[in-house]
Amino acid sequence: MAAVLIAILSLTVLGIPLVLAVDRNASPLRLLGLAFLYGTGAIYFVLLALSVLHIRWSLLSVTIAALLCGGQALLPVLGRRHEGQARVPVLHVHVFDLAALIAPVALACYATIAPLWEWDFWAIWGLKARVFLEAGGIDWRFLESRWNTFAHPDYPLLVPFAYDFAALAGGGWSDRWLGLLFVAWALAFLLVARDLAALETTPVKAALIVFALSWLAVSRYVGLAEGALVAFIGAGVLFVRRALLANDDAAWRHGAILLGLAACTKNEGLAMLASVAIAIAIVDVRSLRRLWPAAAAALPWLVLRALHDLPTDVVSGSLASRFTARAAETGAIFRLLIANLHDPWLWAALLLGLLLIPRRRERFVLLAVTFQILFYIGAYFVTPHDPAWHIATSWPRLTMQIVAPLAYAVMVQLAHAEARSEQP
Repeated sequence: MAAVLIAILSLTVLGIPLVLAVDRNASPLRLLGLAFLYGTGAIYFVLLALSVLHIRWSLLSVTIAALLCGGQALLPVLGRRHEGQARVPVLHVHVFDLAALIAPVALACYATIAPLWEWDFWAIWGLKARVFLEAGGIDWRFLESRWNTFAHPDYPLLVPFAYDFAALAGGGWSDRWLGLLFVAWALAFLLVARDLAALETTPVKAALIVFALSWLAVSRYVGLAEGALVAFIGAGVLFVRRALLANDDAAWRHGAILLGLAACTKNEGLAMLASVAIAIAIVDVRSLRRLWPAAAAALPWLVLRALHDLPTDVVSGSLASRFTARAAETGAIFRLLIANLHDPWLWAALLLGLLLIPRRRERFVLLAVTFQILFYIGAYFVTPHDPAWHIATSWPRLTMQIVAPLAYAVMVQLAHAEARSEQP
């Protein structure tokens, strides 16, 4: 346990100068939440760079590279000291904020009751991490081997690299306490959501909103990339939403970086980046250029996987022929989607909430989530796998990944409506 806790603390400390370089006026909640998210992103790029440069991973080499990364980010912050003390927003907490800890504490108990047990952890995320750790870097021969296609060699590597960093901190591989990383990702997202909610409503309502979100931030798929993806997608979309509504430059920077890190976490993160780009193009096309940090973050892995010819199963072979064959099964596919939806009552409640709020104000979130769902559904029409199996094994996770930003938007607008109703 100590090694994973040290890794979490180290990643958070590493992320602090990175957050301050992006947003000098970050509030305590925002700084703490983003620090862990940025720290895991930074260690991803550190380990990726060391692999490309053929520098063997070790605690020393990774620490030196991470310190250089953090130091480079800290220099501009120190250089701006002459501009005067930064204005840090006042933190208003409420006793109801403690309720938001119930779900993460429950997740901590669930995630650490035994070593990670999910099949996809054994076959994909954990397997890659352990192979890379033993190789001292990315083992391209392992990823390129046709015998290892079950491990999805095209998947981005942020989560396996987080496992490897914890292993380096502990002096060797152990998956006994890696579940704590998922608690940290959930808490990081909740801290960001609490900070943003406080900018739009009262401390009590912000605390209640985050309490509701806390049950959506925790992922029962411990060991897979879902926990990290929920945090990066949720925080990224909420920051872009804030940027569009308030013309907030710092929020634009955070949103773009976090969406880029989502693209470094899983292919669905890359799809979310595309969905957000389409939504911004519809809402405010001039702001589309502000997403360039996201594209820059996603690019290195896209280039590397193309150079090493790492296949993506969904787009392999003849897409047109598979789509034509599946078009005749449209009704059956949509029945399967409805039957396997993550928490149907939650989605029904959100749809009801959308009828009660001014949807135009939340059209960015609505568009981004809608396009993401369309990307997911489109994948089932071209999948080389049996659609029934593919939907049953992935659709509940996919619809869980994107529900938090939509729930946040609905609850904030309901809070605004309640406040308006109280006015004389």
